[in-house]
Amino acid sequence: MTESPQSPTVLGPGAGALDRGLAMLDHLATVRSCTTSDLARVLGLSRSTTYRLVDRLVKGGWLASDPATGNLRLGPSTARLAGAALGSVDLRSAAVPVIARLVRQTRETASLAVPNGLAMVFVHRERGPRPVAVTDEIGASRPFHSTSVGRAYLAALPDAQLDEQLDTLLRAADSPLHEGMIAELRATLERTRRRGWSEDRREFDESSCCCGAPVYDHTGRPIAAISVAGVAERMEHVMDDIGHLVAAAAAEVSAALGHARTAI
Repeated sequence: MTESPQSPTVLGPGAGALDRGLAMLDHLATVRSCTTSDLARVLGLSRSTTYRLVDRLVKGGWLASDPATGNLRLGPSTARLAGAALGSVDLRSAAVPVIARLVRQTRETASLAVPNGLAMVFVHRERGPRPVAVTDEIGASRPFHSTSVGRAYLAALPDAQLDEQLDTLLRAADSPLHEGMIAELRATLERTRRRGWSEDRREFDESSCCCGAPVYDHTGRPIAAISVAGVAERMEHVMDDIGHLVAAAAAEVSAALGHARTAI
């Protein structure tokens, strides 16, 4: 899915040296490389302040100068800190509290699914509190092409990987897809990318509707999808509202895994 560049940290009038240094690191985590003058301009700092802080951050290993361009980039101290942070967070531990909040917000069933072979597999589900709610066992699988979790994952793939995945699906002996379905599926995935979340309106199950959004790891690779599913008569009138909640939840989990939103 196409994502918008992350806005730079806004520094208030009372920002101290620590706030300014962290803002520099945050900006470089998004743009990857820039000049010291760029930092001063984007963060609204004087050149003298910026050069003084950059010098301290370089000496501490938090920033480094790119040998090829002379531009600044994140340094080895940042990499060590990032590695320690990533090692302390896994997908399920990051997703479970967010999914629990989704259930409270929507009162519908929320789930976490990961790709496995030709399908998505639920690895965590929390049933909504309504008397009639969508339910299924952990470990249940869902096809890529006709479900919100599957479409969310496919739409998040870069075009080349999407082509490979669709080709694999078509060649599989037990594939639910045939060549005549690909054009419509691609159009659905493109709408999903533009909207920011996927939907399944009674397509997998006539009695339910679902919204989904992808979860990315620290490299920007989609690794899972979060969904909210409910009885169709309730869900089909509020899909836009719930879709935005699911997209925000997936983005929160992705951020916890180290994903920085950038333009693809």
